[in-house]
Amino acid sequence: MPTQAFINGHIITMDGNSRVVEAMLVRDGRLEDLGTNRAIGDKITSSVRVIDLGGRTVLPGFIDAHSHFPVPGVRQVSVDLSPPPVGTTDTIEVLLNKIAAQVKLQSSDDWLLGFNYDNTVLANGEHPTRKQLDSVAPDHPVYLWHNSGHMGVANSRALALLSIDESTAPASNMLLGRNSETGQLNGLLQETAAPSLATIVGKFSWLTQFRILTEARDAYLAQGVTTVQNGYAGLNMMRVLKAATITGLVPQRVVVWPARDKKGVEQVFSAMQHETIESDFKFKNGAIKFLVDGSPQGLTAFLSKPFFNPKAHPKHFRGIALIDQDSLTSLVRRYHANGYQIALHGNGDQAIEYIINAVEAAQTEYPRDDARHIIVHAQTIRKDQLARLNAVGLTPSFFNSHTFYWGDWHRQISLGPDRAASISPTGWASELGVRFTLHSDAPVTPINPMQMLWSATKRQTSSGFELGAEQQIDMDTALRAITIDAAWQNHIDEAVGSLETGKQADFVVLSDNPYEADDVRLIEVVATYIAGVKHYGAARGFVSE
Repeated sequence: MPTQAFINGHIITMDGNSRVVEAMLVRDGRLEDLGTNRAIGDKITSSVRVIDLGGRTVLPGFIDAHSHFPVPGVRQVSVDLSPPPVGTTDTIEVLLNKIAAQVKLQSSDDWLLGFNYDNTVLANGEHPTRKQLDSVAPDHPVYLWHNSGHMGVANSRALALLSIDESTAPASNMLLGRNSETGQLNGLLQETAAPSLATIVGKFSWLTQFRILTEARDAYLAQGVTTVQNGYAGLNMMRVLKAATITGLVPQRVVVWPARDKKGVEQVFSAMQHETIESDFKFKNGAIKFLVDGSPQGLTAFLSKPFFNPKAHPKHFRGIALIDQDSLTSLVRRYHANGYQIALHGNGDQAIEYIINAVEAAQTEYPRDDARHIIVHAQTIRKDQLARLNAVGLTPSFFNSHTFYWGDWHRQISLGPDRAASISPTGWASELGVRFTLHSDAPVTPINPMQMLWSATKRQTSSGFELGAEQQIDMDTALRAITIDAAWQNHIDEAVGSLETGKQADFVVLSDNPYEADDVRLIEVVATYIAGVKHYGAARGFVSE
């Protein structure tokens, strides 16, 4: 690859000095120099390829702080049941009509997957039922994946194939929905009762699974995401993603968080202890992932006080802890003592209390200066809890676009106006000097960095309500949360996350400057570069040149 000079740009480096430069020189996939047009121009020879940026804004490639790559690609091979504004499924009737239409297109031997339905936009917040699905798809196994990722609905044939029937005795944290009148299973499967999306996808053909991977690859590139993440990976997924990076099928850098409780994953942990990350890494085993509670939109987040609207859930219900304090403390101590980074899924403030207590105990017994353990989502973390994080080496990754997609639901149904106003409290974190990141949790919400930036700075719900103005942050802080701070949180900041001499030339060219745009959501990705190679161009989609 020839040496390249990118000139006439507005290049926002996101380095420690917040430098903005006009030009940069890229050699062998790395940034060799950055500066003025004149300074870089002095280094241009006949063998250097010159790319004129035409005054466009350049940023470091966006770092996926937490999602489930390549699962978002499932959208292209399933029935898309996304609610507005992403999709059109806003009633049970629309949902059933979409399932009925798909029944006519596929064999009854194949699983029919409905993807990303959201009961919070349906009448009375009700889920579709087994009986309703049976009425439109009596012969196909049908499973509807809820966009929280913590539940779904199965029809009768799917329940049979999942070995769930009226005699099934629910295990710990295994919630089986039942008809309030007959007591029979209504098809709703929550938490450990719900099959993982990977389990359902594993039933698809290899050709379909290949399409899922490439669809996700292209979608992330089109959004300027140069480092992707699978935040709850089993052993097979880890193998697939590593092979995809080695072969070049996936050009992005990939970080996986091994799921502690998935079969076979334990065997990779000893190898991770001795793993070193090179500055040109393509694949990284990252933090070990634990689940501590459920989701707020699914009313299973573990809270210190009951959910707001008793009509929507049992009175005094505070959600579900997927693990008790003593067990969590023991597990955290084990992995912390052995030098691992840990990512702990915690949405409810009581689950977060468990997490802080566990990490605090581990740090007391085995002090580590730079653990960077992560609270994933941290939706209802309180200010007093945020104030404890730096001392114990914890950092939050906020699912901040919840304010847009579910802000009205939280305000009116799940949390009430006071607690809803402080979900994803980036304002408090910034005030307290707590370093944090922002994430999409795709496929729960679309991979869309511009939406995350907009939500972080505007805090508006889908109805236009301003939800917690004191939690708004400025654009610079928001951009750092999806670039250099996201790289730092994943221990890859020596290689990527900012545009600095010696780092990888991972960057994105934008149609406008986020600091100046009236609505950052309207900014388009013009090109995405990884190690100096353009892998996406707006005019042509996926490229590699």
